[in-house]
Amino acid sequence: MNTAASAKPETRWQKMRNFASAHKPLTIVSCIVVVFIAAAVVGRGGSASATTYAFGRVTRGDLAVTVSGSGQVSTLSQVSIKPQTVGQAQTLGQIVSVNVKNGDFVKKGQVIAVLDGQNALQTLNQAKASVESAQASYNKLVNGPTASELQSFQNNVQSDETALVNDAQNAIILLESTYASIANSVFINTDPFYENVTGVNPALDVSGVNFTNQTLQHAVESERGALGAALSAWDAEVNTAASSTQDAASSTEILLSDSLSYLNQIRQYFDDMTSLFSLYAVADGSSGASTLSLDKSAATAALSGVNSSISSITSSLQSYQNAVTKLANDQQSLAFETAPANPDDVTVSKSQLDNATANLANAETNYASRIITAPFDGQIGGLNAQIGQQVSSSDSLGTLITAAQVVNVTLNEVDAAKVAGGDPVTVTFDAVPNLTIQGHVNYVDPLGTVSQGVVSYGVQVSLDEQSGAIKTGMTATANITVADHPGALMVPTSAVKTSGNTTYVLVADISTSSLRSMLGFGSSTRAFSSSTFQGFRNSSSTFASTSGGFPASSTRMRGTGGMNASIEFPAGSEPQVTEVPVTIGIANATETEILSGLSEGQLVVTRTLTGSAVSTAKSAATQATSRNFGGAGGAIRIGGGFGGGAVGAFTGGR
Repeated sequence: MNTAASAKPETRWQKMRNFASAHKPLTIVSCIVVVFIAAAVVGRGGSASATTYAFGRVTRGDLAVTVSGSGQVSTLSQVSIKPQTVGQAQTLGQIVSVNVKNGDFVKKGQVIAVLDGQNALQTLNQAKASVESAQASYNKLVNGPTASELQSFQNNVQSDETALVNDAQNAIILLESTYASIANSVFINTDPFYENVTGVNPALDVSGVNFTNQTLQHAVESERGALGAALSAWDAEVNTAASSTQDAASSTEILLSDSLSYLNQIRQYFDDMTSLFSLYAVADGSSGASTLSLDKSAATAALSGVNSSISSITSSLQSYQNAVTKLANDQQSLAFETAPANPDDVTVSKSQLDNATANLANAETNYASRIITAPFDGQIGGLNAQIGQQVSSSDSLGTLITAAQVVNVTLNEVDAAKVAGGDPVTVTFDAVPNLTIQGHVNYVDPLGTVSQGVVSYGVQVSLDEQSGAIKTGMTATANITVADHPGALMVPTSAVKTSGNTTYVLVADISTSSLRSMLGFGSSTRAFSSSTFQGFRNSSSTFASTSGGFPASSTRMRGTGGMNASIEFPAGSEPQVTEVPVTIGIANATETEILSGLSEGQLVVTRTLTGSAVSTAKSAATQATSRNFGGAGGAIRIGGGFGGGAVGAFTGGR
């Protein structure tokens, strides 16, 4: 009889009791931890609203941006031989030489055909010129003008100042001669037409001439009466400017403008006088006719002289104003060139230089594509390239048949735009989980495939080594590195925030006493000592808690110095955090490169929970812990962890 088979199996309770008896020290410690954490939770139950911060470190390391796609392994593949370009398909030029024939075996890198590449060469030259221009602008902005350039700006200002003084002096000379000419027309040539011309009410009195328009006659007489004061004022302004020892340039524009006002008043006077003598004057006898003819000629000549003077003064004023404007512009240019560079202007100029440099790199790649080479060892087949043939980046010149294994994957249009021939690739295989092989991109198919409105592109990856474990048709995943920055300063991607056009990171003040205590930078009054956190920070450990003052969610510290800790702070004891603007570089799903704004080792906030969000997180953590550690049963359950009152655990080694 088989005794073992007939024995009554142990119940779960008996197993738990036997385990507790056999592991008394562990049982005692576990119970103490359960009681302690439960007490902490109860003690925190009625606290004010708390805030939970998830922290990360600013670290330095290698940062890579990758895109991935899945596909199958192929062998004896027929690879289309195509020119490679950056961007959309385009005409590259004519074939000028074909270096292989059908059936030839070629080595990787061997030249198959060469294009003239005139379009690509033109683009390359333009890109070089753009880089030189952007570099010169950036250097000038950062370094300021050269000594010769600065001297040129200073010479311009000095020349403008001299020209302005000369214009002012010439204007005064012009005004003096103009006043003399106009005064002669008024006082000498036309005042004899009046009786009592210097009185308050001068009256026209021309012998042998009668005027038929009394209104116009009185208007002319009134205008002559007002003209005396205007001429006196004008004469005084001109004389003052001519005799002044001060800089006449500052008042020249006003003097010229005033002179035009006086001249317009005088022109109105002579215009009315000319109309009166031409249209409304009747001669009385032959003597009167002769007098009328002479007086009309005098009035007409006076009007013509005034119009000519107005034209000259207007030109002088315009010339002077142009000189003032030129001086102001050249002074502004000198001030701009000698002023320190504006940081925003430097940033914009640097961005323009970077863009020009990137365009040059693309142009160089396109120009290099005029030399079509074999991407790997193989045999030429289906060659249809002919000298003189126009070739675009979408044309196939033939096929390359190879026994080497390749992986054909499909990428969406966003990821495909980031990939270029030659990019490094890490390939893994579903059927061989421990095998990883390096490779590189052979080409990206320039013709996309549209399916249900989604555009995708084929990418062929060449494996740098062969393995007997890889079989044709196996599913493979290709992780293509499209950007790689070794030694990059970086933060967790979740720490990077944006507000409008500003990108920033919340930086925690590590000097905060509560935060230093939590993270082990000073003595701690918590149940877990600072030395515990120190070991936690230097290990690969996980801590979860919902009690106040302890980390409130899963926390992981990496031995590399990085940290991603979630810590709950009671109301009023939150650490100080500051929005720090940053400039970011490349980024992937977990890490983002920091180009400026932060320093290695700073503590940054990756996530914040407040109020009800903390309560929700606590509830979720408690439920998860209950599932992980078992329910309260009055005893420790084997395999069930601690009792159901436990809401926190510290796991992992030092």
